[in-house]
Amino acid sequence: MSKTRPLIVLLLLAAGLAACGQKAATAENTAATGAVVAVETGNTAEITEVKANTVTAIQAAATATPEAVPAKAQVATVAGLPLKHGYYVDSDTPCGQASNATTTLLRREGIGGARDFCEFKKIEQTGPNTYRVTEACGDLQGSAPSETSTSIYTLKGDTAFTAKSEHGWDRSARYCVQSSMPPDWRANDISDVTG
Repeated sequence: MSKTRPLIVLLLLAAGLAACGQKAATAENTAATGAVVAVETGNTAEITEVKANTVTAIQAAATATPEAVPAKAQVATVAGLPLKHGYYVDSDTPCGQASNATTTLLRREGIGGARDFCEFKKIEQTGPNTYRVTEACGDLQGSAPSETSTSIYTLKGDTAFTAKSEHGWDRSARYCVQSSMPPDWRANDISDVTG
C-alpha cells in the first residue's frame, strides 16, 4: 500500500493540472487512467510504467505554450475600437428614422449622443471581438463631473456593436452612412471628430 501512495499523489496532481485547463497529450491522460486500474489489481510493473507517463504528462502541462492559455486570460490594451467613426443608430431603428434618442456619434476619443458623451480612457481587447472600455461619461448640458465606469463592447465586424455597462444597461447599434440619416444629421460636418 505504501508504494501506491506516491502514485496516487502524482495522479491527483495530474488531475488537478487538467482541471485547471492545462493540456497534456492524450496518451499520458490515458496512462494516468490506467494507473487506477493498476493500483486496484496490484500489478507493480504497470504502476511503474504509468508513474513515468504521469511525470511526462505533468512536465508537458507545466511547459504549455502561451497558445494553450485560454483566450480570456490574454488581454491587450489597444488605441481604439476597430469600428468606423460616424453615426450609429439603434439596431431596431432604420437609419432614415433616427432620432436623438436612437443615435450616437462614435468619435476618435469616445462616443456620445445629443445630451451625453463618454470619453474612452482605456480600451482592452479581451477576446477576438470583445473589448473592455473604461470611459468617463458626463451630461453635456449639466455641470456635474463625469463618472468613470466600465462597459463591455462586443463588435460585429467594423460597423456594429453591443455595449453592456457595469450598471446594467445595454445597447445594440450599427453604423449608418451620413447620407442615409434624416436631414438634420446629413447637414452636420463631423469630419473634425471622426477623421
